[in-house]
Amino acid sequence: MGDWFIATEGVKVVKDSASLWPQIFTAGAAFGGVWFGQWLITQREAKATAGTRDEECLYISTELIFLLEQFAEGCARIATDTGHTDAQGFTRSNESTPEIDLSVVSGDWRVLPPRLMYAIREIPMLQKGADRLILATEELDDPPDYFRTFGERRYQYTRLGLRAIIQARRLRKNAGFPATRLDATEWSAQPVLWNVWRLERNRRSVLARLRLQTIAQMNIALQQSIKNNGQSGGSQ
Repeated sequence: MGDWFIATEGVKVVKDSASLWPQIFTAGAAFGGVWFGQWLITQREAKATAGTRDEECLYISTELIFLLEQFAEGCARIATDTGHTDAQGFTRSNESTPEIDLSVVSGDWRVLPPRLMYAIREIPMLQKGADRLILATEELDDPPDYFRTFGERRYQYTRLGLRAIIQARRLRKNAGFPATRLDATEWSAQPVLWNVWRLERNRRSVLARLRLQTIAQMNIALQQSIKNNGQSGGSQ
């Protein structure tokens, strides 16, 4: 009796399972359709987001490239500024200090690579530091020619100009823009800045060596003076 019951129930289970398969297939197909539909929506949203991000990157890159290159042009004018003599006989600069105002940029900075964004944001702060060095040099300089002040001014602004060009070139590469025109001729901003930077570096290197030589000579003279005073004291 027990075996008959088990067999009978087993047949029922098999029959019930067979009748459930169409429902299982239908539910699976429905789930798969929902999943596939959601996947398509996600892909479309991802493409739309990527497209918006690319457009925003092109937009802010355009803003920043011309802002940086305009600043670099101003730095190149400072780099070649030898000044003029005013009515009182003092040497004055011919070119005004260039400014870079990043607050006018309306694009979304977050679409840029973090290191690139940082390097660009750093430039106004570096300019403030450079201006402080120039002012300190001027306060200790000798009128009327202010030779050291003009040298410091040229050196600091060649560095700022080259930094601006480097970041503009990186922006162009990141956005897929054409190469810069600031190196088109030997009188363009980039070669002018490089040439002045090399000259100023050499000049500063020579001055540093001369200072070290002077200090060494003074130390020798001081030691000799101490020695002579000791000998004269001992002889007495």
